[in-house]
Amino acid sequence: MTGAVTLVPILFGLFLFSFQQAPRDPREPSRIFMASISEKWRLGETLNAQVLTEEAEKAGMPLRGVAILDASGTILVSSFSHLQEGSQATLKDFTPRPRATPDEPKAELKLMPLDSKNPSSPYILFDIQPFWSKQDIRNRNILLIGSFALSLFILTAILSFFILRSISKAIGTIEADTAIVATGNLDHEVAGMGNHEILMLAKSINLMRLNLKDMLARRSKMLMGVSHDLKTPIALIQGYADALSDDVAKDEAEKKQYIEIIRNKAKQLEDLTEELIEFMKIGGDGAVSVEEVAVDELFISLARRFEADARLLSRNFEWGFGERLEPYPDFPAPKLPMNRLLVERAIENLVSNALRYTEADGNIQFRLTSNEQGSSIAIIDNGPGIAAADEPYIFDAFYRSSNSRADGGYGFGLTIVKAVADLHGWSVRVGRRSDGQRGTEAVLAIIEPGKAKG
Repeated sequence: MTGAVTLVPILFGLFLFSFQQAPRDPREPSRIFMASISEKWRLGETLNAQVLTEEAEKAGMPLRGVAILDASGTILVSSFSHLQEGSQATLKDFTPRPRATPDEPKAELKLMPLDSKNPSSPYILFDIQPFWSKQDIRNRNILLIGSFALSLFILTAILSFFILRSISKAIGTIEADTAIVATGNLDHEVAGMGNHEILMLAKSINLMRLNLKDMLARRSKMLMGVSHDLKTPIALIQGYADALSDDVAKDEAEKKQYIEIIRNKAKQLEDLTEELIEFMKIGGDGAVSVEEVAVDELFISLARRFEADARLLSRNFEWGFGERLEPYPDFPAPKLPMNRLLVERAIENLVSNALRYTEADGNIQFRLTSNEQGSSIAIIDNGPGIAAADEPYIFDAFYRSSNSRADGGYGFGLTIVKAVADLHGWSVRVGRRSDGQRGTEAVLAIIEPGKAKG
């Protein structure tokens, strides 16, 4: 690109000047004309108006008038209307006469001796007609305009050269840094330099680098969690199986106890495997079936199911529409494309957490509200809440908060909720209650297509 910018002015200049015709020198016809009539005067040939006019045309210098006068100013030959042969010329006769019309060319009178070396030589007075052709004028105008354009081209080429060199240097720096990052060194920062666009590109690459680093860290943490949760039940199964094989059990009751432990640990492994498979399905390529579902109908069916579950667990469960928990919505509930089973599973996980961590006779609210982005399903309880130190990690796989480490879960519940929300282009928030009271508030924002996330 730098070479192209440099070559453009050169090619333009060659194109411009190669088509120019050599401009004629206006003094050359005068020299030819004077040399011709001087030679005729020295040879004694007759010089009259007709001869003088013909010689001027031969030289390419057409005349509008011509006169010959001696040193005393007596007119010898004349084609001027105001200069009569035999009359005496005055100083006024040697000045240009006013033009009869505005279109008439301006007079160009010239007074020259026929032989500059002879003191007695007569003088010739002539008025030259404009002999520059339209091509001459066009060439001159093109030359002026082209020279100006060429100057601009050269200036632009110089500026473009330095700009392109700066951009090339900045891109080279980014290329070298990204090559280092590509080797796996995610701690290496991509340095940006130059204009705003290059800096924004470097910023985007660094953001991608940090996200990739975070994703790999999460993956490593997840693998560590999987290995830990698999290692313990496998070790117990192997230990009790070896005990049965070595006849460690004293009686049939103890054998049955060992077998029951092995069965429970196998069931634990099965449950964990199912959780992993379900999570991988949700977080895979997103190829899940969708259907049009009325949000209010989904909400009502889930609310009635959760109400029965809460009654069995001795929890106070209230549900409805809006802040006041109205029995019917006072806003148009949307009908949106979604995978109903996954959405139900995500909401069940949120409500199950509220039921699990709320004490007997505790209060749980389940409500559907409307906002500018669509709808929101909120689950609010008055349980122990989530510690501030746990909030940044509650959606991580295998992460168990301080209140959930003794419940036997695997840390996948909220991870699945987040995956389902991301799959549908929604958002989810789980944390302390917005009204400042004790407990937890979980909000699933159901964003309608075409509306930005709030």
